[in-house]
Amino acid sequence: MGEPEKDRGWDGDPRTWSHRHPVGRAVSLAAGLGALAGAVRLGGARSRLLWTCAAAPDVALLIGITAAPDWRRLPPYAIRPYNLLHNPALPAALLAAAAATRSRRPAVAALAWLGHIGWDRAWGYGPRTPEGYVS
Repeated sequence: MGEPEKDRGWDGDPRTWSHRHPVGRAVSLAAGLGALAGAVRLGGARSRLLWTCAAAPDVALLIGITAAPDWRRLPPYAIRPYNLLHNPALPAALLAAAAATRSRRPAVAALAWLGHIGWDRAWGYGPRTPEGYVS
């Protein structure tokens, strides 16, 4: 399958609203920056945990970058880890667990992770298709 069009706009699929619709991107930016601000408030601006968790979702990009067919497309073995690490349900579940246990460190990690996802969505990066392109 070929490369998707550069800017298709929003196709009405609720799963792509956050990164393909201008309002969705603005909401994603606000949510991402809010989550990051919450992580900084809880963990401190110099928290290694915070910045590690803010960068960690892109490990999947590093895994696949050397074998990528081109700079826009991930190889097949990196698509699933990328989509899993960029799924907001996982850090949301971690945040819920942190709230239930009143634990600060998992809350910092979850908020930093959510901040990363929000930032990515604001820049138009959503889940990857089975071919490895941004949906």
